[in-house]
Amino acid sequence: MPHKKILDNLYLGDQFSNEKKSVWQLKISNIYYEILLSREWENIEYFKNDYFVKTQIKLALNLFDSHDVANFNEVLFAAAVKFIDENILENEIYVHCQLGVSRSAAVVFAYLVIKRKIKNQNFSAALKEFIDNYYPFMKVNYGVYEFLKNNFPFKNIEKLAKMKWDDLQCTT
Repeated sequence: MPHKKILDNLYLGDQFSNEKKSVWQLKISNIYYEILLSREWENIEYFKNDYFVKTQIKLALNLFDSHDVANFNEVLFAAAVKFIDENILENEIYVHCQLGVSRSAAVVFAYLVIKRKIKNQNFSAALKEFIDNYYPFMKVNYGVYEFLKNNFPFKNIEKLAKMKWDDLQCTT
């Protein structure tokens, strides 16, 4: 699936479609998280915890595609929103998971609602607006859908995203 420009400096797609190799990346994959977690990080500024590994130009969320809503939490989404928000003015950001239709689309949807790019009167209308106007490829699984629906309009995620990186871990 090709990547799509969502906003200036914000792109969404799958793990294979990033044509700009210098772009900052928000990777949503428990496998990539495990790889980064196991690396030795000499001379590189980084932060890691049970939810994510963050370097200056990458954030890897420990989030696998699941149909169980219990596998999703606000800290994961807050870290993603924080990473995008801190970098979008000066850097291109490519948000992706494996296929680019569920986890990464959900993160970008939440970001747009929090930033009031999507009207947030109700969940169904906001989701329809995202699919119609931003990303027609969205196809979230049940767990992601229930998480989004239960947490809409993402006020607590917005609040958590304002925390310092090292405080953003044991809040759920």
